[in-house]
Amino acid sequence: MVEIAVLLFLIVLTVSGFVYVFCKRVIYKLNRRVLARNMALIKNGAALQKFETLSEKEIREKLIYPFFMVLGYNTYDMREFQSFVGRNGCMPDYLVKKWDRSKFRKTALAIKYFPFKDEDVDFEGNIYNNPFENVCPIEQIADYEYFKSDYYILTNGYLYLFFDRRKKNSGNKFDFCFNIKKYTQADASQLAHYTKQCLFLELADIYRP
Repeated sequence: MVEIAVLLFLIVLTVSGFVYVFCKRVIYKLNRRVLARNMALIKNGAALQKFETLSEKEIREKLIYPFFMVLGYNTYDMREFQSFVGRNGCMPDYLVKKWDRSKFRKTALAIKYFPFKDEDVDFEGNIYNNPFENVCPIEQIADYEYFKSDYYILTNGYLYLFFDRRKKNSGNKFDFCFNIKKYTQADASQLAHYTKQCLFLELADIYRP
């Protein structure tokens, strides 16, 4: 009897895993198809064309918020997209969280704005040469106090550097950079992994009524 129960459990677990992977794959493919086109609205928009003249507030409102809206996050929902603009050091300006039936489930993204330049980023080696070391030492990004989310994102408004929590000890090496000014279909395909539908989908969601 115990053997049968264990076997049934393993069967259910295996089937659930396959359904979860299938659903996640379908969601990813759907997002990948439309992401490049939707990002083009920001790329070709008036705000990015006059980026050098934008204030920090305008960069946040006209570039950063729309970027995460395209990724599917509700920037108007303070529970989902929490704003802490003005925090010192490496403490994130925004936290993207998943809530379900009024219960907190996970923190997907921690986002920090800094006005760094293209020359501060080694795009080939995925290295961020931090010009704000005295404000936010790069090693603090990997510190648990600052890195309770799946990903920590540094952005200047058009460059988005994704640091993966699973690679905490990689120093100033980021996992992925998305450049709104210049991106390929491959870049958009990789960015699709960070959409709300992909990051928020969990195994429990598959069978939730």
